[in-house]
Order: sequence, then C-alpha cells, then structure tokens
Amino acid sequence: MNNIYKTKDKLFFSIIIGSLYILFGLVQLLAGFGYSSEWMTMTFIPADLIGGCILVLIGAIFLYGVKELHSGLREGVAYVYVGILLSLGFFIIYLLVMGANALSAYGPGSEDFIGWSPLDDMKPGIYLGLLSLVAFFVWRKKFTVTGITKAGT
Repeated sequence: MNNIYKTKDKLFFSIIIGSLYILFGLVQLLAGFGYSSEWMTMTFIPADLIGGCILVLIGAIFLYGVKELHSGLREGVAYVYVGILLSLGFFIIYLLVMGANALSAYGPGSEDFIGWSPLDDMKPGIYLGLLSLVAFFVWRKKFTVTGITKAGT
C-alpha cells in the first residue's frame, strides 16, 4: 500500500473525473432516449447516444485506474493517463466541430446557421476535457516516452 501515497493525487483526480464522466454520460444516454429536464439544458447535455457511450467509456477507464491504484498496483496510473489522453482527444474533436460551425455561421453563405452561437455546440466532453487539460499540464512530464534515445548516441 506504500505506492498509493505516491499516486494519491491521481487517485483523487480519477475518482472525481471518472464519476463525472459516467454521470454525464448516463444523463446524455437518457437524453438520447427522450428524457429531458431543465438541468440537462443548463449543463448543455445533448440527446446523443454515441456521445453518452463515449463519456461512460472514458469514465470507466478512469475508475478502473482507481481500482488498480487502490489495490496498490502502480500500473493503475496508466489508466489515468489513457483516460486523460482519450478525454483530450474528444475535447479536441468537439472544439474542431465547434470551430467548423463557427466558420459556417459567420462566413459567407451562412443562412443555415442564423442564430448559431458557440453554446449551441457546447457538450460535457468540452468542459470535462478542460479538467483533463489542466491535469495534463500538471503531470505533463509524465507523458514522455522514456528509454528511447537518438540513433547514434
């Protein structure tokens, strides 16, 4: 159990963000099946079954890392890092979609996007991805490939 003290910050981060991903993913799945509420509107949760499944999957990866870390297995940190990278990948995809819609809305021939705002494309993957972005910058030195040297050195 000594290893858990070295990874306590990652353990707590994974518990929080993994739970949030699963919560928002399940709510997004409910929205995809037709359930609607004021809270869902305020938190920008769209009716998207595939997006909900992706959020649940990312949350499960984080929470599996929690299980591994809590068991004293240092390898659980890999699940935390993979969760962060997946989260950032979908964060970037959602931002690219938002950027493309912004270009369509504010560019020439934007009749189909009249009244569009960036909030129309806001999704839980964006604001949860911001949490992963912060974690990535805090632990950025851990995201390096070790053991590889330049050829000839």
